[in-house]
Amino acid sequence: MDANTGWWLIGSAAVAGAVLGGWVMLRIVRFRQGRAVLRATDALQKQNAALSEQLRTATARARAELEQLRQAHKRQIQAAQAEPQAATARAEQRLMAAYEELDRLRRQVAGAANTEPSELGDGFAATRPMRDGM
Repeated sequence: MDANTGWWLIGSAAVAGAVLGGWVMLRIVRFRQGRAVLRATDALQKQNAALSEQLRTATARARAELEQLRQAHKRQIQAAQAEPQAATARAEQRLMAAYEELDRLRRQVAGAANTEPSELGDGFAATRPMRDGM
């Protein structure tokens, strides 16, 4: 073996070692990167699951609140519809009481008018201002 062949062998071995070392290093880096990606993926999935659960809870709460508001609105509408009917019924009761009072007063006045002497005989209607002399 001559000196050049030895150097060629040493150089080839160095290059082969560098290539082999680079390949091993890439395998190690890829393995570590794969584990880091898996850890990050797991963390993101856990975070996503937690946020999804929070959103489900918030949605359920919002739906329940919306249903309560709908029920309250329906009750308010029913109350608003019932109020005019109740007011009408109260007004009718007051009107009936007023008519009864008017009828009672008319009967009372009619009874008193029958006892007063009628002094008009000229064909005019017997009204109180004409009888009392204005």
